[in-house]
Amino acid sequence: MRSVAAVFAPLGWRAIGGPAVHVALMEREVVSRRRWLDRAEFGRLFAACNLLPGPGSTQLALLLGLRRAGLRGMLLAALLFIGPAVLVMLGLAELYLRIGPDRHVQLVLLGVDAAVVGIVARAAVDLSALGRRGVTGIIIAAAALAGGILGLNPLALLAGGGLIAYAGWALSAAARRRRGESGHIASAVPWLAAVTAPVATAGLIPLALTFLKIGAVAFGSGYVLLPFLHADLVGGSFHLTDRQVADAFALSQVTPGPVFAVAAFLGVQISGIPRGVVAALAIFAPSLVFVPLVNVVVRVTEARPGIRAALDGVVVAAVGLIASACVALARVSFGGPIEVLTAVAVFALLWRWPRGQPISLALGILAGLLVMTTTR
Repeated sequence: MRSVAAVFAPLGWRAIGGPAVHVALMEREVVSRRRWLDRAEFGRLFAACNLLPGPGSTQLALLLGLRRAGLRGMLLAALLFIGPAVLVMLGLAELYLRIGPDRHVQLVLLGVDAAVVGIVARAAVDLSALGRRGVTGIIIAAAALAGGILGLNPLALLAGGGLIAYAGWALSAAARRRRGESGHIASAVPWLAAVTAPVATAGLIPLALTFLKIGAVAFGSGYVLLPFLHADLVGGSFHLTDRQVADAFALSQVTPGPVFAVAAFLGVQISGIPRGVVAALAIFAPSLVFVPLVNVVVRVTEARPGIRAALDGVVVAAVGLIASACVALARVSFGGPIEVLTAVAVFALLWRWPRGQPISLALGILAGLLVMTTTR
């Protein structure tokens, strides 16, 4: 327990820069410095976490705590790695309620939002290397992109991606041999069929169920959160706007810890600190259930190629959804050429230097200040 605390107590406060940075910092601590495991095993654990919905880097932290000190170690890693991000987002959310409407603040955040467009676009390119490739993969990604832009239910798009990929695998297997291997797509993506209906009211329980659902189905890194947040929270009974979601996501990029902590910020915008805490607890709760099942998931996916194909399809659909979220962010953020150039510059920077996210956000802040000075 002391060794788990020694690793994750400082990481919870200095892991700024997105999932790639989080994983690199964990690798440095548990492989290079402390030698809990070798680099190959670390890579296998991270790959296993990517088979599950939810925040991959956070689930890796929980899995490392579990392997080091059992369930108590997993809970301690969760508290130390997630807690600081939630606390910071709660504080920023309360501050945003007070000064967010200020015009100068909005202009600066506009530059940060534009930088996030570049960050999300680069993430979509990175994730496109995963999942099902070829013509089937292109069809799935394009359909998810179009569906996301049209505002279709993200769960349905993810499930559709899994079904299309599974159908493609089945047809390919049938072409290779007369009798294909048996398998059931329902067992491959059980979480996608869990909850698809929108929440009807803004009470505490519906709020918790909404974020619980998002945490259980957001497959493909924290960036796929955007279409889910838009679908479930913008308008309707929660009364959030595209601007609030965009600003919340932008602020999550400049704070330590997992992107999923954005739930705390949005919960506060809906109805104060208590709902922010509930939203944060709900969105991370599924990971506490999924992580102990990692070994089971790995064994099942290794034994059933149809399930692997379906999961690949879900990942590709998630890439399409992330691209659609990028389009939605651009609609909110691009008010002129400065914002467009900022997004392009950030994308180019991250293409050259994938871990340059802090610099990218600094560019966004500078762009916001430039917009502020040119619009006086």
